[in-house]
Amino acid sequence: MEQSDQEPLQLKEIPSTLRPRRFREQGDTHESAFTDEIRRARASWYWVWFECLRLSEEYRHCCANNGKGRLRHMYMDFGDVTKQPFALWWQRTGRYLFAQRRPLPKVECYTHLNELTEIVSLRGRLMLEVPLNVRKSTVVRQINRFLKEAYEGRDVIPREQSVARRNLVKSKLRIATAKRILDLYDLRKRKPDLTLWQLGEAAGLELDLQARTITDVAMTTQNERIRMTIAVSRYLKQARNLIWNATEGVFPSIKPIATDQT
Repeated sequence: MEQSDQEPLQLKEIPSTLRPRRFREQGDTHESAFTDEIRRARASWYWVWFECLRLSEEYRHCCANNGKGRLRHMYMDFGDVTKQPFALWWQRTGRYLFAQRRPLPKVECYTHLNELTEIVSLRGRLMLEVPLNVRKSTVVRQINRFLKEAYEGRDVIPREQSVARRNLVKSKLRIATAKRILDLYDLRKRKPDLTLWQLGEAAGLELDLQARTITDVAMTTQNERIRMTIAVSRYLKQARNLIWNATEGVFPSIKPIATDQT
């Protein structure tokens, strides 16, 4: 839901510090920056998640009932996605939902002894003393050796360091693929009378089909329709999985649905 108490700091998919609202009202420069932020958000996984919720019949039902039902925990975070365009939803809800609530750890440089008093714990840290009267190449080589030893046995997963309210899961799915299968799913809802191969043609899907032969045109056409039917069926299943997992807060994922949707 809309947040106003705490401004977001950073978005992983949009790696630039977000400007507070009060700055966006100060001139065209800041307004242009926010417009660019929306453009980049629309090209990211954030928009795809929003679209999945919009396409989910169960989530739309939850929105129609003001957040009541099994998906109330999702509604508390994402809100009603059915009555507002993405840009407005992003401004009011999305940018706060996915924002890091505090700066992620980064390398710090201390040049005065009194600055060391700010360090209260060495847990998860490595302190090094770098003599500046030694060749840079020598220093870098020595630092790399210390880092190698310090990281031995550590499995650092950036997403696990996130402090956002909602996070993306690790996935090999490409945004372009996700958008394509969602477009197909949406077209299926709007044109339920089309056969699967007709749906694929209407969606402009292109398959790696074998070249036709002059003597076997009819059979080849039938084979193409069969292959298109199989491909569309697979894409629709992936879309259903993606939408379902989105409503479960596991996104982006097209892994088989473990819970009965009926």
